[in-house]
Amino acid sequence: MKKIFENKYFVISARIILGAIFVYASLEKIANPQAFADIINNYRVLPVQLVNPLAVFLPWLELITGLFLMTGKWVKGSLLIYSTLLVIFIIALSQALIRGLDISCGCFSVDPSTTSNVWLRTIEDLIMLFFSVNLYRYSIRGNLKTEKSII
Repeated sequence: MKKIFENKYFVISARIILGAIFVYASLEKIANPQAFADIINNYRVLPVQLVNPLAVFLPWLELITGLFLMTGKWVKGSLLIYSTLLVIFIIALSQALIRGLDISCGCFSVDPSTTSNVWLRTIEDLIMLFFSVNLYRYSIRGNLKTEKSII
C-alpha cells in the first residue's frame, strides 16, 4: 500500500476526487440552508439551538476543505478535517440506521422526499475515510510532498 500512496499521480487523483465529492456535496446545502437544517434535525441528535448554525457552517466547511484538497493547499489540515467530518457522518448515519430512522441522509440532496440508501452512504463514507486517513498518514511520514501544490 505504501507504493500506491507514494505515487504522486495517485495522490493528486485521490485528493481531487475526495475534494470534488465534498465540493459537490456542499453546493445544494449552501443554497438551501433551511432544508439542510430540517434534514439535520431529522437525525434527532442535536439540541434545536445547534441545528441552524450547523446547517450554515457545515456546508461551507465542506466546500473550503474540498477546495483546499483539490488545489493542494494546506493538505494535511484539510485531510484531518475531512477525516474528522467523515467519522462524524459515519456515526450519524449509523445511529440513524440502528434507531430505524427513515430519513434522507442529506449527503448530496436536501430534498426531503429523496430517500437515500443509508447503508450505501455509510459504506461510501468508510471508503473515503480509508483514502483520506492513508493520504494523511503518508503525508505525516514525510513521504508525500503535500504542502506544496503539485498540480
